[in-house]
Amino acid sequence: MDPLPGRGATAPLALAPHLAASALGRRTFVKGLALLPGVFLPRAAAAEVTFRLGLVVPNEPQRESGRLMALGAQLGLDEANALAGFFGKHLQLLQEVADTPEAVLAAGLRLARQERVVALVGGADDASAAALRDAAQRGDVLFFNVGATSNRLRGARCHRHAFHMEASLAMYVDAVGEWLLDQRKLARWMLITGNSSLGREVEQAVITFLTRRGRSAAAVERVAPGADEWAGVLQQVRRLAPDVVFVGLDTSDLLSFLRQYRAAGLSFQLAGVAADPSALLTADPEDVSGVWPLLWHHELQRFSARELNSRFRRRFGRSLEGRSWAAWAAVKLLGEAIVRTGGADLQGLLKYLEGAAPFDGHKGRPLTFREWDHQLRQPMYLVTPRRKGQGEGRWGSFEVVAEVPTGGDLDVIGEPKGESPCRFEG
Repeated sequence: MDPLPGRGATAPLALAPHLAASALGRRTFVKGLALLPGVFLPRAAAAEVTFRLGLVVPNEPQRESGRLMALGAQLGLDEANALAGFFGKHLQLLQEVADTPEAVLAAGLRLARQERVVALVGGADDASAAALRDAAQRGDVLFFNVGATSNRLRGARCHRHAFHMEASLAMYVDAVGEWLLDQRKLARWMLITGNSSLGREVEQAVITFLTRRGRSAAAVERVAPGADEWAGVLQQVRRLAPDVVFVGLDTSDLLSFLRQYRAAGLSFQLAGVAADPSALLTADPEDVSGVWPLLWHHELQRFSARELNSRFRRRFGRSLEGRSWAAWAAVKLLGEAIVRTGGADLQGLLKYLEGAAPFDGHKGRPLTFREWDHQLRQPMYLVTPRRKGQGEGRWGSFEVVAEVPTGGDLDVIGEPKGESPCRFEG
């Protein structure tokens, strides 16, 4: 695997392949337009103005997550520059690699204060996202979260400078919950959660969702991290015979549980939230079952999703997944905001982003940020393992079974405004 670019690495500029040919071709085209009678170009077209964006990704132990984010951001940069160039603007992406929250904070501050970036993009996990949020606050720039799901980052630890392209944990839970209750009519739930930060958040999100729907969990089984023997838990499942077994476990525990659940021959509907969807999607399909919510899927076809998936695959030789989509969307959206506001003024960008300006994320609906916590409103996709022999290659073992929500109101998934503890600072 090629190493990630190091500190200060600048992503090269290239136009999206479906638009114009090259930056040189664009400049020649603009000059040609200027010679035509009756054609007036903006003054800025004569000399491009450069705006910098900062991307902070991990190297170890989340190397793959960092690489996926970097690829998505690169495609977003290409497409943002294809538009920005016609308005005399150019976006540059500066990438830093940092693995600890302390290193992430230092990288974010360096990008904000020394490199003068307009915004920081990153957040491979909750701790990294919190560090970048702090860097954005102290450096007086924007932060776009493309990988962290914690409800706390949108709630008690929110900040006005932070915007979330990645869905919240509450959105993941609500998406699969809406489908289980409304479409499948499965109301008797058993929760199996890890005694970890993720497990506790999943448990609280599920309980909140069920309470909002006038229901409660039939049982809650909390498991210490690092479990490798699930016979006792599976016996409890068999004894209770729930409609749904809802799982919130860290990645290694989740894969271990799924293998033993499948081997035990249990047929109760399995569902949950995966801390690392890529680990789930690339697992042996013979070991996995259930229905799982995702931010994006590489086989989506409608609303230009097929074209976006194809562009990514042609460019990088691999499938577009959730974090790549979020990084692509963040950089492309920032490019649109800079073009539409005319520059990098923080207050102008905040006003634009908070003004419900619609963004086309190729999900078939205008995507906007919620005003109360800056979470991007967007549909989610539920996937389940294909039957044996249906999938081909990496990522090919899961298929989309539903888009949620089915109606037009995207606010039905995620924490409602009245329940959000978010109070923006500054």
